[in-house]
Amino acid sequence: MSAEIHTLKTGDLSEKASEDDNTRYSELIHNVFNRLNVQLLQRVSDMLNNADDVLFELSENADNAELQSKYIDLMQILRTERSNLDKSFFIAINEHIKSGSTSSETDELSLVDQEEMDEMVAVTQMYSNAMNIFGQEVNNLEARFEFLKMTMGDEVDTHSIDPRHICEAFQSAVKQIDMTLEYKLLLYKLFDMEVSSKLGDMYKSLNQLFIDAGVMPEVVYSAKNLEKGEGSDSGADDAVPEDKGFTTRTATYYDPQENRSSDFVPRSKEDIGYFISQFMNGFTTAKGEDIPESFKVMPTDKDNNNCFTRKELLSSLSKLQEEVASKKGDIEKIDSEQIKRTIVAEVGNNNGGVVTQRVNILDQRSIDFVGMMFDEIMIDNSISKVITNLLMRLQIPVVKAAMLDQEMFSHEDHPARTTLDLISEAGKGVEDEEHNVYLELEIIVDNLLKEFDVDISSFNNAVDALETLIEQEHALAEENENAEQRAIIKAHAREVVLTELRYLSSNKKLPQDVQPLVLKNWSTLMLNRYIKHGKDSNQWLQSIMLLKLLLKCLQPIKSKAQWEMLKTHHEPLVEAVNDELYETQQNKFEVDTQVSALQERFLKMIDEFGYKMVQEEEEASSENVIDAADQFTDAIPYVEEEATIAANEILDEEEQDDEAARIEEQAKIARDKIAQLPSDAHPGVWFEIFNGDDSPVRRLKLSVVLTEVAKLVFVDCRGVKVIEKDAGDFAAELENEKSRMIADHSTFEHALGTVIHKLAA
Repeated sequence: MSAEIHTLKTGDLSEKASEDDNTRYSELIHNVFNRLNVQLLQRVSDMLNNADDVLFELSENADNAELQSKYIDLMQILRTERSNLDKSFFIAINEHIKSGSTSSETDELSLVDQEEMDEMVAVTQMYSNAMNIFGQEVNNLEARFEFLKMTMGDEVDTHSIDPRHICEAFQSAVKQIDMTLEYKLLLYKLFDMEVSSKLGDMYKSLNQLFIDAGVMPEVVYSAKNLEKGEGSDSGADDAVPEDKGFTTRTATYYDPQENRSSDFVPRSKEDIGYFISQFMNGFTTAKGEDIPESFKVMPTDKDNNNCFTRKELLSSLSKLQEEVASKKGDIEKIDSEQIKRTIVAEVGNNNGGVVTQRVNILDQRSIDFVGMMFDEIMIDNSISKVITNLLMRLQIPVVKAAMLDQEMFSHEDHPARTTLDLISEAGKGVEDEEHNVYLELEIIVDNLLKEFDVDISSFNNAVDALETLIEQEHALAEENENAEQRAIIKAHAREVVLTELRYLSSNKKLPQDVQPLVLKNWSTLMLNRYIKHGKDSNQWLQSIMLLKLLLKCLQPIKSKAQWEMLKTHHEPLVEAVNDELYETQQNKFEVDTQVSALQERFLKMIDEFGYKMVQEEEEASSENVIDAADQFTDAIPYVEEEATIAANEILDEEEQDDEAARIEEQAKIARDKIAQLPSDAHPGVWFEIFNGDDSPVRRLKLSVVLTEVAKLVFVDCRGVKVIEKDAGDFAAELENEKSRMIADHSTFEHALGTVIHKLAA
């Protein structure tokens, strides 16, 4: 199916809400914020209650002793500061609900050092992760708030309930505790794991309050079914030719207990184990295309006579395993019939070329069942070709494991199936045989082929080696990716600031003596405000509006009204710029120097134009008196010009609204692009990425979603940034199948489920 299309049923807005409606809606808003408050506090309380267990587990899985010690220290800090953190969050979230912001005035005006920047980046990443998980619920809730805003005519803060402000409220609470940055970052990680990423149900319940109250009661979901003709009769009168919405299809499975086809679906371990046992022990049969002959006949007691012993079969399979181990490069899947023929030939060679026995039907079923699974593994496009080749080398060992232990198919933690899954996981982003991960995997597979005979411990050794490899690679990739994410966020913020500077300074003259103040000091302030508060915040808009006023005042004076305005307002403007920059952590001497240069520039502009006006007035007084009619005619355009200039000398509310609308329009375009993506396209998901018609696709992981500009950033398996894509373009690539999502499933379970479907249908 294509991406979901969301339609909001807004009802009729032509009539304003009645007084009763306003009362009802006010109560609804109160209930929403009350539930938000209660559920957030409950989740934070649960986080603190479970902190010891979670931090202990994180400590156990930590990469080094230093990190383990920090988790243990954080446990002790939380035991001591639990009540303070709980209380501070309660205060912060309620202040936030009232004001829509958790930042103090000082915080709003101050720049940050590197440590505080790292803290802000961590909070931003928490918010981004949350929006990628349940952003649609948040968007639906904000849309319903917008509906109330239009209906009631009151100011309703539509963003005060989004994850960003919740994360910032927690950040404010953490500031009340005396701890270093490294412990704050660990605490943010705990909050992200236990609270921020698990708010989806809370947002659903808040939306349900609106639905129950009949406010925008329905968000309609529809989708285009790309499988033409499925689920409908093309000859029916009411058939829908194109967009049929969601379709459902119930798979038919074979119920061996009833010996008939039904809607029985083996899902639990017990069901799957019983289902496979029925086939492997010869109690049921299966017929159909691509079903091996061994499953089509019911074995009898006579079939157990004149058959190779299990020991002979395993010995022959071990010889075949040795041949596979000696080969390098691509290994084609070994056909099940080829395995059986090889067994017969091998036993014949051991008996002077005389063959009087055959492979038991039940042993044939084990060989065929595993063969069918490896057929599915070979065509599983979630696995790269080079990793598939490695997996194909393990077909014989898995056949032997199935003969030795039929429970392999029902025990999720069986080392043979775990080995296949871990190889696929480790090699998810590996595309060539020169990759260091591939070389390590090849060593593990070769060792398994050499060591495994009948002792399952060889698979256990492979599992241990694979887990160690994955842990090492994940740690390295995570370190690289975190560094890339910080760089991406900072680079993105710089680009946003530069774009705004270009936009605001277009067709403007910027005197050379004040360029450092605008291009360095003020742009640094904007950079930090963007990272800390985002583009839709009042703090960001305030920095934009003040810069706009500053640039306007720096333009050459062309009228008396403009001169009078600058003469009257330049001192408050300089003072405002000085106050905002002086509270920052920039060099104070440099700030003083640049503000002084700004003050001198304004005074020079005022003096020069004042002197020019005096000269003009003296020249005018020496001229002859102008005809009265001419005076009246000339006065009209002058008055009009003066009125027009005066109207533009200050940034009025309408101009501020226009600027806010421009920023909101940019954000809306970005949101529309993000909404085109599939709901399961979020950071951590792997894709095959279209990289141009002349380049092969790359297997990359989505690392960062820059929601405000609809940019997606992809990294390789080492965590290194490879490519950026526009969200709208990428959604089109997915729909046109130029790029595709790599399924995140267990290799073994996926193959097993497909084989069960074939046998049971």
